[in-house]
Amino acid sequence: MMEFDYDDEPEELNKQELDETLRRFRESVRSGQWQNGSPTIESLEAIVQYCLETSKYEDALTFARMWTEKAPYSTDAWHKFGMTYGTLGRWQEALEAYDRAAELDPVDVEITVNRGIALEQLGLLDEARSVIDMALSIDPANLDALFTKAVIFERHAKYDDAIKIFMFLSRQETHQRDALFEVAICYEGQERYQDAIEIYDRLINNDPYDQNAWFNRGVIYGKKGAHREAIRSYEFATTINADFVNAWFNMGNAYAGLGRNDEAITAYREAHRSDPSDVQVVHNLASSLEESGRFTEAIEHFTKAISLDALHAQSMYGRGTCYDALEQHDKALTDYEAALAIEPDYSDLWYAKADALFNLRRTDDSIAAYRKALELQPNDAECWYDYASTVLEMGDVLEALHGFNECIRIQPMWADAYYATAKTLCAAGQPISAVPFLEKTFELDSTKREEFAIDFPLIAGPLGMEYLKHALNSTDSQGD
Repeated sequence: MMEFDYDDEPEELNKQELDETLRRFRESVRSGQWQNGSPTIESLEAIVQYCLETSKYEDALTFARMWTEKAPYSTDAWHKFGMTYGTLGRWQEALEAYDRAAELDPVDVEITVNRGIALEQLGLLDEARSVIDMALSIDPANLDALFTKAVIFERHAKYDDAIKIFMFLSRQETHQRDALFEVAICYEGQERYQDAIEIYDRLINNDPYDQNAWFNRGVIYGKKGAHREAIRSYEFATTINADFVNAWFNMGNAYAGLGRNDEAITAYREAHRSDPSDVQVVHNLASSLEESGRFTEAIEHFTKAISLDALHAQSMYGRGTCYDALEQHDKALTDYEAALAIEPDYSDLWYAKADALFNLRRTDDSIAAYRKALELQPNDAECWYDYASTVLEMGDVLEALHGFNECIRIQPMWADAYYATAKTLCAAGQPISAVPFLEKTFELDSTKREEFAIDFPLIAGPLGMEYLKHALNSTDSQGD
C-alpha cells in the first residue's frame, strides 16, 4: 500500500499565515496605525525569524528593531537584530547589537561567534581572534568559530594555518562548499594556481551549476595567462547565469588580452546590459571600441562613464585620446586637463597633454608638460623622444641630444633613438660624431638605410653626405 506524507501541509499553512501576518505588519508600519493593536513580542519574534529564513532582510530589520524596543532586555531580540544587520553587510551596527546581546548573556557561544565575525568583517582582526578564541574555549568543536578563526589566519596571510582548518571543515557537510572555496583562495594567495584550480574542479564536480566555482576557476586561469581556458570558464558561468556581470566583464578582459577586440566588445556589452550603472564596464567597453578604431562610439561610452562617475579620470583620459585620434585636439586638451585636476601625478596624462599642446602649436606649453611627465616617470623612453624632438624644433640642440641620449640609456636596442641622435648631430654640423650612431642604427634596423638616403642629403648637405657615405662604406668594408 502506498503511504502519503502529510508533513508539508501544516508547514505550508503556517507559511501562508506568516505571509499574511507580514503583509498586515507592513501595512501597519506604512500607515502608522496598528489595526489590531501593537504586535506581541512572540509575534515579532516569529516574523523576524521568518523574514531571515526567507531573505526578507529589510523587513527583518524593521521588525527586529521593533522587537528590541518592546523587549530591551531580550538577548534574542538584540542577537537577531545584529544578525539582520550582518545579512545587510552593515557590520558596525551588527557589532553594536551583538555587544548589547553579549552584555545580557556573556556566555552565549553563538553571540560570541557572531561578534567575532562582525569584528573580522570590520578588519579588527586581533580583537576578532581574541573573541573567537574565547568562543572556542567554551565550545572547541564550534564549526562557525573554527571557520572564522581560519578566515582570520587567511587575512593575516597565514595560509598554511588557514588551510589546515579549512580542510578539516571541508569534511563537514554544513561547511564543505564554503571551506573549499577558502582553501582555493588560500592557494591563490600562495600562487599555487594549479592547486586552486583542482579545488574549483572538485567543487564543479560536486555541483556543475556552481557559477561562482566556474567564475573563480576563470580568474585563476587568467592569472596564469591562460586566457582561452579562462574564457571557457566564464562562458560556463554566464550560461548558468546570463546576468553574471563580473563573468562577462572578466571574459571581455580575457578577449582583450588575446587582442580579440570584437569578442571583447560583445562581452562588455553583455556586462553593460546586466548592469548599466557599472562604470568600469562602460569604461572597458569604450576602451575596446577605441582599440578597434571606432572613436566616435568610444567617445559616447567614455562620456557615459563620466556621467556615472564625474571623477573618473581614466575615462576623461580615454575620451581625450579619441578626440586626439579624430584631430580634435582642443577637446582632447580639455579632457586631459580635467583628468589632471583629479589625478595631478599621472605621468601618462601629462604626456598626452604635451602631445595635444604640440598639435595645437603651443610649443612652449608642450615642452613644460613633457618635462612634468618626465619628472613623474623619468624612464619613459617614448616621452623623452617626443620631448627631444620638440626642443630640437625650437632650436635647442644640446637639450635635444640629452633627450635622445636618455632614450638610448633606457632602450639601448631602439634604432630610432640612434637615428634621431645622428640626424641632430648632422644638423649641428658634426657629421663625424654622427657616424657611430648611424652604424648602430643600421646594425639594429637595416631598413633605416632607405630613410638615411632620403633624409640626410637635406640635413648634411653635399659635402657632409659625401663624408658620411665614405665613412659608412669604410666601416662596411672593414666588417666584410
